[in-house]
This record gives sequence, structure tokens and C-alpha cells, in this order.
Amino acid sequence: MKVILGITGSIAAYKALELIRLLRREGNEVKVVLTQSALHFITPLSCQTLSDNEVYIEQFALTKGIKHIALNDWGDIFVIAPATANIIGRAAHGIGDDLLSTTILSFQKPILFVPAMDPGMWNNKILQENVKKLNKNDYYFLEPDSGPLASGKLGKGRFPQVARIYKKILTCYAGYKMLSKKKILITGGRTEEDIDSVRVLTNRSTGMMALELYESARCREADVRLIMGEAGVSVPAEPEVLRVRTSEEMYYALKKHIEWADILIMTAAIGDYKPKKLSGTKIHSEKLKIEFEKNIDLIKSIKEYKKDKIFIGFSVEDKGALKQAYKKIKEKGLDLIISNPVWVIGKPSTTVTIMKKDGKLIEPGTMSKWELANYILDLILNKKL
Repeated sequence: MKVILGITGSIAAYKALELIRLLRREGNEVKVVLTQSALHFITPLSCQTLSDNEVYIEQFALTKGIKHIALNDWGDIFVIAPATANIIGRAAHGIGDDLLSTTILSFQKPILFVPAMDPGMWNNKILQENVKKLNKNDYYFLEPDSGPLASGKLGKGRFPQVARIYKKILTCYAGYKMLSKKKILITGGRTEEDIDSVRVLTNRSTGMMALELYESARCREADVRLIMGEAGVSVPAEPEVLRVRTSEEMYYALKKHIEWADILIMTAAIGDYKPKKLSGTKIHSEKLKIEFEKNIDLIKSIKEYKKDKIFIGFSVEDKGALKQAYKKIKEKGLDLIISNPVWVIGKPSTTVTIMKKDGKLIEPGTMSKWELANYILDLILNKKL
């Protein structure tokens, strides 16, 4: 992928250097366009060193070729990160008075804006009208994060994490359809069942699939919430992410949020069993005998809420996988179930079989969990359930 990165005069401009580094590490080519204001925050030399390409600043530099046209011919996607209120306003009104803005006007492929600014500026009615205008004309946006800002204020305006920006770039480049107005509830990770005050019964699920679903749904502009148990991956600390530990905690979180959702995707690995009795203190014994009982089946427990909602489940088996998947899809009233082999736990790629409620199978082949997440969202969007 050939990425043109436009950097404007925001305090967050230095974070764009990490985005260049990530793009290059993932095997992409990068060319950087700087505005004059950006030069107050970062240097052309830094951008050139990290991108290993010429850096573009001047519209009328005395070098071969018309710069904005040459960039249009070269690039696959144009990313403006960070994007100031100024560049968003000029783009919304078709103004091209420097190299960056004229390149935006002439670029015929996906354009993504990643705003970063003070909350007062982001919430300004005129700016929001400009964002809506650009959205209507097929420009992409990744909204800023909420949190502490350079000004010392708290609010919405932070430059998003570069890993999410990269996922959004992949989404735009692939041409995935947006899921605006869809409300998606995802569960992920593993539960823990207490044995005593120290020890727990758990499994090896990492939560990687749930996180990829969460990120892909966000990048496709769905309204998404994630109920995440214990995990082996870094989980974002965001208002849309609710952390739980036990199956009981996940049950109550599900009951609280299920009415809100249009779509439920259950990737969480809930413990099948839990100790019948819990010791309130750490057990000290030469021999330990634990009696287990069957744990709650979370999907069965919320079947009454399904109505016209879409329910999707996951199954991990090392034998009799399709037989187990068919049993689960019938007993739990699922619309789809994704059957995984055990070896995919903790791996970035997977080979799955997807079973529909009529028993028909879909074999998408080996793919990354990011690709699988988007494959599942496409099945939902295209109503291929």
C-alpha cells in the first residue's frame, strides 16, 4: 500500500512520526506532505528519515513534475493526520491554496482525516458541519479520542492511538462498507472462577478475536460496546469497554447491555465448570480435592432477549467440531456460529468454518483475525445469515 501522509500544524504532529514508523514496519510505502504550520512542530528531516522518501512542502518547488498530480498518481490512500480545523474547513469548501489542500482536491482515491484539536474546536458547530459535508462526499474520518490534552483540559480531541489509525487506514483502503447506526455488543476474553482467595479456574483464551471485532466495528463506524474478561492482549481503557472477571460478572453485564444491542457477538470463553464450594482463604493442604458443577450458559440465559436481534457465537473444539457447532447453534438459537480449531488460541491467524442456522457451511479459508472480523461484519451487513 502506498500512503500519502499529510501532517498539519497541531501539537499532535509529533505522533504522526510513530504512524510513519508503523506503516513502514507493516511493509507500506509512505510519502509525507507537510504544511508550513507543521514545520513548527516537526522537521522534514525526521519525516524523510522515517519514510525513506522525499518530503513535500512547497507547491511551486522547482523540481520535475506537478506535485499534487504526481502524488495523486502515486498514492493508494491519502491520510491527513493530524488534521486541524483549518484543513478540514478548507477541504469542505474546496479551497486549494497550498500543496496539501490542492492534493486533497485532486486526489481520486480514499481520503482519511484524523482530527486532533482542543475540545472547544472539535465541538464547534461550524467545524461539525464541515465534517458532515465531507462525510456526505465520501471522505472518511476517524474521530479523536477523549482524555487529557496538551492544554491541560479533559475532553474529546486527542490524537487516536496509531494502531487504531492503521486499522482505519486498512478499512478505508479495502473499501469496507460502514456500519453506521448498527449497535454491536461483543464479549471477549476468558472468565475466571475462584477456587480460593488466590487460585482460579480459567482457560487460555487471549481475547484477540474480540479485540479485532471491536476495532473493526469501530473503524466501520458502528456503535460498539465490548464486555471483556481477562485477556492476553492490551485492552483499550475506553468508556465503551467494560471489564469483568467471572462468568457471573459477565452475565450481569450482558443483561444490562443486551436490550441496547442490535447484534450480539459472543467470542468470550466462558468456563464450562466452576468449583461447587469456594474457600474464603488460601487452601493449604497436601492433597486437594475440588468438586465442580456446571457453569451458567450465558447465551441460553439471555435467549428471551433475542427477538429480532442477531446472535453470533464462537466454538473452539479439537474433535467433533462441526457436530458440536450444530448442537450449539440449535440449542442456543444462534444465527451463525464460528467453529475454530484449538490451535488458533493466541495466534494472529485462523482457519474457521462458519455454520449458518440452517446448517449450511461457509469455508472462508485461512485469514488473519482482523480479516475474519471484517468477514463476519460483511455477512451481517449483506444479510448472509
